[in-house]
Amino acid sequence: MPGAHQRELELKFELTCERLRQLDQHPALSEMAVGQPNTRTLRSIYFDTPAQRLRGAGISLRVRSDGNIWVQTIKCGFYVGDGVSNPFELEATVDGPEPQLGAISSGKLRRKLARLIDGSCLEPVFETVIKRIARRLHSADADLELALDEGVIRAGTSERALCEAELELKAGPPAALLEAATRLFADAPIHLANQNKAEQGYDLAMGRSSIAPRPAHSKPMPLDASATCRQAFVAVVASTASQIRDNRRVVLETHDPEGAHQLRVGLRRLRSALRAFRPLIDNSALQDMDKHAQSLARIVGELRDAEVLIDDIYVPVAGPAGEHSGLRALKDALLRHRAAKRVAARAALEGTHWSHLLLHVVLFPQSIAACAPLDAPVEGFSCRAIDQIWKKTARKSKRIHSLSGEERHKMRKRLKQLRYTVEFFAPLYPARAVKPFVKRLKRLQNVFGYVNDVVTARQVEDIASAHCHDDGHAQAAAGYILGWHSSRASLRWEEAQDDWHELKKAARFWR
Repeated sequence: MPGAHQRELELKFELTCERLRQLDQHPALSEMAVGQPNTRTLRSIYFDTPAQRLRGAGISLRVRSDGNIWVQTIKCGFYVGDGVSNPFELEATVDGPEPQLGAISSGKLRRKLARLIDGSCLEPVFETVIKRIARRLHSADADLELALDEGVIRAGTSERALCEAELELKAGPPAALLEAATRLFADAPIHLANQNKAEQGYDLAMGRSSIAPRPAHSKPMPLDASATCRQAFVAVVASTASQIRDNRRVVLETHDPEGAHQLRVGLRRLRSALRAFRPLIDNSALQDMDKHAQSLARIVGELRDAEVLIDDIYVPVAGPAGEHSGLRALKDALLRHRAAKRVAARAALEGTHWSHLLLHVVLFPQSIAACAPLDAPVEGFSCRAIDQIWKKTARKSKRIHSLSGEERHKMRKRLKQLRYTVEFFAPLYPARAVKPFVKRLKRLQNVFGYVNDVVTARQVEDIASAHCHDDGHAQAAAGYILGWHSSRASLRWEEAQDDWHELKKAARFWR
C-alpha cells in the first residue's frame, strides 16, 4: 500500500522460462492459492546520482508505473544473499515518473537522502519492464505472495533478460516461508538469486556481469598489543595489497566509478604504510615498491579525477544552470576525457609498473626477513609513528590561513597519511578514544578534498578547449562552472581553518 513502510522477508529464485511455466502450473500452487492470479505489466525506473551515492549507501530508489498510478519505492539494505532479501521498504504515490523526496513519510530517511544527494542530482540509471503474475497464498497460518516475473532490464542501449520468482512472507511466522518454498520449489534443482533487480540493473549500467568483481574497501585488521612490528607491517601490507588487487580487477573489467577511487585509496594506504615503518626499515626493495605504487597511483588518480570532474564538478552546477547553452557539449567532452583516462589506466594496470609491484607485494615478507628492528613490540612503536606524522602535519598548518594552492595540496596529503596511519594502529587503542579523533579528521579531509577538487576543476577549461575548440558556448559553460565552484571553495576554506583548530584541540589518544 502506498505510504506504508515495512521490512520484507522474501526468497528470490532465478528461473528459466520453461521452469517459470512449470511453476505456474504447480499442483501445490493451486492448493495454497487464494483467489485468482493478478497479471500486470510493470515499468520501473531506478534513479541515483551520477556517482551512485544511493547504491553506495545500500539504498534503491525507483518509480513504478502500475496502470495509471505511479508509485515511488525506497528500499534500504536491498542486497540479496543466498536468495534471502530482508530490506526496509517505504512506498508513496507520486504524480509521475520522477522522484519526489517530499513524498517520503519518514523524516529520518528523507534527511538521509537529502544528505546523499546534496550537491548532485537524481537521474535515471536503468529501468525494468516485466510481466508479473502475482498470487496470494495461504500456508501454515501465514499469508504469502508469489510473484513470477518475466521481462527485461534496460540501461542505455544495453538490455538483459529477466526471469525470476519472488516468494514473500506477508504475515505469519518465518517457518511458513520455508514450508511454502519447500512445497513449491524443492521438487526441482533450485537456483537461489544472489542479486535483486536493482543490483542487476546497476551491473548492466556499469557494463559488468553478475560475476564481475566488486569494489573493495579497506577492512579493519586484527592487531593486538602483543604483536611485533614485523607482524603488524606484514598485516598492513597484506590488507592494502588485497584492496589493490581487488579494485584493479574492477577498473579493468567494469566502469564502476568506485573501483578507481578504492584502487587509489589502496595504493595510498600502501605508501603510507611504507612511510610509517620507514624508521625501522628502508631498503631498496621497499623503495622500489613505493616507486611503482606511486606511478600507478598517479595514472589511476587521473582516471579518478576525470570521474570527479563529471560527478562532483559538472553535475552540481548543471542542475541549477538548467538549459545553459554549451552544457551538453561540455558533458560530452568530459565523458570523452574520462574514456581516454580509463584506457590509460587499464594499460598501466597491465604494464610493467603493475608487474613489478605485484612481485614486490608477493615477496614482501621475505624482503624484510633480515631486519631485526622489526621484532620490537608494535605498541610502543605505534605511538612514535602516529606522533611523527602528527607533528609533520601540524608544522604544515602553522600558516593555514595563508597556504598557497600547492601547500594546501601537500597538507591534504599529510592529512590522508595521518588518517591511514591512525587506522593501521587503531586496534591497539580504545575505540572510544580513537573514533572522535578520526571523525574530526575525516571532516577536515572532506573540506580539503573539495578545495583540491576545485583546483583540479581548472582542467575543465582545458578539456573544453581541446574537445570543443570551435564551440564558444561549451567554453563559456566551462568558465561558468569553474567560477561557481571557486566561489563556493572560498567559503569552504573558512571551514577548514575552523575544523583544523577543532582537530588540534582533540585528545591525542596515542600519547
